[in-house]
Amino acid sequence: MLVPQMSVAQVYDEEKRLQWRSMETGPLGFEPKFYYWLFHNNYAHHEWEWEWHGFKSGFYLHLKPHKSDAKPLIPKRTLGATTDVWTKESTDSQEKDFKHQLEQETLAAADRRIDGAYLLFKDDFDNMQKKISAGLTYCLANSKGDANVISLVNSLSNQNRFITEQVKYVHKSGNGYELENAKREECYIKLKADMEKVTQSTIDLMRYVEVSK
Repeated sequence: MLVPQMSVAQVYDEEKRLQWRSMETGPLGFEPKFYYWLFHNNYAHHEWEWEWHGFKSGFYLHLKPHKSDAKPLIPKRTLGATTDVWTKESTDSQEKDFKHQLEQETLAAADRRIDGAYLLFKDDFDNMQKKISAGLTYCLANSKGDANVISLVNSLSNQNRFITEQVKYVHKSGNGYELENAKREECYIKLKADMEKVTQSTIDLMRYVEVSK
């Protein structure tokens, strides 16, 4: 048995349209006005006002939006959604910045615990110290009691001791001695230059002692 398919045509309903518009986006406009004035005026706030329309002049109902307790919902929802999105974006941005800062601090802490810059200068420091130690020992052994030579040996020895102590201080790791490798490298460059001067002065003194024999 065939049952004929029945369809119901949609009927445009102006009253429903106004109700939905009032609730969602505004502006407020309830229909039928007389119905809302009679049964829902405690929140809808319609008022009778005289209007001149020629032969159709008379009292007409008008909604007073500023007095009405009914308010559109969408603007608040939209504002709330926008605020939520902004809050989330702000939180995500702060979290990203915090993670980046934490990563940088972690890398910096690891960099301070290990003196990688010292390896760039260690061989030069060791070679110069061998030359200075051997040179000053030679000068002192061949000074023949020369007060000037002994004084210069003591002076160069003190200068070298001060430089080597500075190298040890920069190279030392642990609480209170943390330095980034970039800063350590700057210190080593200066200390290397100072040590080169002492090395050259020691060589010059050796030549003087050799000539004075």
